[in-house]
Amino acid sequence: MIMVSIVSKNISGKQYMYLVESVRKGDKVIQKTIKYIGKKRPIREEEFDCMKLSYENKDWVLKEFIDTLSYQDYNKMREASKKYKNHISSLDSISREKEREIFLSKLIANTNAIEGSTMTQEETFRYLFEDKTPKGHSRKEIHMAENLLKALNYVEQNFKRFPNKIDILELHKIVNYDIEDDFTLRGYKQVQNYVGGMYTSSYLFVEEKMSLLFRWIKKAYRNIDDFEVAFQSHAQFEIIHPFVDGNGRVGRLLLNWLLMYKGLSPLIIRNTLREDYISALNVARIGELSKISKFCFIEYMNYYKFVN
Repeated sequence: MIMVSIVSKNISGKQYMYLVESVRKGDKVIQKTIKYIGKKRPIREEEFDCMKLSYENKDWVLKEFIDTLSYQDYNKMREASKKYKNHISSLDSISREKEREIFLSKLIANTNAIEGSTMTQEETFRYLFEDKTPKGHSRKEIHMAENLLKALNYVEQNFKRFPNKIDILELHKIVNYDIEDDFTLRGYKQVQNYVGGMYTSSYLFVEEKMSLLFRWIKKAYRNIDDFEVAFQSHAQFEIIHPFVDGNGRVGRLLLNWLLMYKGLSPLIIRNTLREDYISALNVARIGELSKISKFCFIEYMNYYKFVN
């Protein structure tokens, strides 16, 4: 029988904690250190549960390479992406830039609204591209808009190569500049966080879970459709929840980076469908990935609609 527990050790008169696996073999109990936790402190049951969840790999849902949508669905999205790109390329340079600004305003307004911002698309556009500061909004909401535009610029400048840890950390730093404490912007989370009442990956395991995610994405590109890679990996990213704050915004930036990396147009998830979006992500926690892929498919087709 295998048990996971927290063990304190006295080293030079100071108490330190370790996550330990204990295995009984006959009359003996063999212990193996899993992770160093830190100096002795109170640990809540929820935090310990997250440690066990990650150690037992129950926070990992990408166990197979499976296309959850139909071949026809992928073709529809590719055709919609192609039509949009053709439309953009047919415009003159001024109109093309205006179209880009409108698209970015819609993406920024919606992705920030999912996280609680009340700035509308029109207010976002006027602030970011016409230098007109909206009234009645907090400093945080203003920073969220500014920061997300800078983060999207970063994606636009780098999407032709495969993203890595440095990119994810940089996107997080940009997204939460002047919002989070400087300490939390230095890397992955060092404390436990939760999504409502949902557990996320333990901070002790985030580094290896994120490395595993990048490796999975590279393999998945060879085994399932490019759209599925972006949609499914987005769900896994949100389960890991690698940062103290900004996980939703960074996760959607990564989703779009992965689409653009394969020459596909980016996705806008509307705030009006926030509950459906969150529900699809929650279902993914039990390994049911078809709902998030179907949700993203519907949203993709909703934005890139053409009458002929």
